[in-house]
Amino acid sequence: MNRIVYDTEYYAVEEHDGKEIAVIDHMPESAAVVVIHEGCLLMVRQHREAVSASTWELPGGTIRHDEDKVTAVQRELAEETGVLCNELTYMGEAYPAASLTNRKVHFYYTDDIKRAAEPEPDDGEDVAAIWVPLREACHTIKEGGQVDQMVGHGLFLSMLHGLLLTDTSR
Repeated sequence: MNRIVYDTEYYAVEEHDGKEIAVIDHMPESAAVVVIHEGCLLMVRQHREAVSASTWELPGGTIRHDEDKVTAVQRELAEETGVLCNELTYMGEAYPAASLTNRKVHFYYTDDIKRAAEPEPDDGEDVAAIWVPLREACHTIKEGGQVDQMVGHGLFLSMLHGLLLTDTSR
């Protein structure tokens, strides 16, 4: 039997048969984008209480009920980094923590940025954007740095789709 033990506007925590806990996201879909420009990957640094540290992540965030995936990823990219893009390529979706939550992430790719403006993060969001050389980003992932798993997944999808052909092994 499932029992809701905590509920907010954004998510609920459910207990399943007294054995497992699941976080049920009321807006379960999000989008992330791999942005490549001049051999660099656009990343954002955000403090995450769950790990008591700042992590490097792909730009992205929640898809609101009143918007489509492309609109959401463009909005999040502009809010977090100030970068605007022309074309986006859809690469697929994944459940990054299926054992814990129903959150689904849609992955996009672009190397077609048109301009940068001032970021406009959500209230209370402390985020910093930085262009990281692709090899450095891959090295940090390989060495186990404070990088969100979706960065690796997004880069892997980019390679599988033939969008990222750079040798990042060195």
